Amino acid sequence: MTKKYIKTTPVEAIQVTQYNFVDVMKFASNQNIKFNQLEVFHTIETLEGCMKFKTSDYIIKNPTGECYVCKKEIFEETYKLLED
Repeated sequence: MTKKYIKTTPVEAIQVTQYNFVDVMKFASNQNIKFNQLEVFHTIETLEGCMKFKTSDYIIKNPTGECYVCKKEIFEETYKLLED
């Protein structure tokens, strides 16, 4: 029998735009990020290896401080912004 689950743990995340590369690098300060001038794909080094991402995707920081990529469409379907 299958069960349904919902994510309940808040996460820190930043959406990559063409104007915030410096902010993204500060957010993921302990990881190597390379931005492609042509904006085809950028890369971030993770424990699982190199991940590619595009401008408009999200970078999520897990509780241990490691950052990883989440496609924009998946992020927006999965997470809701917490109101202050």
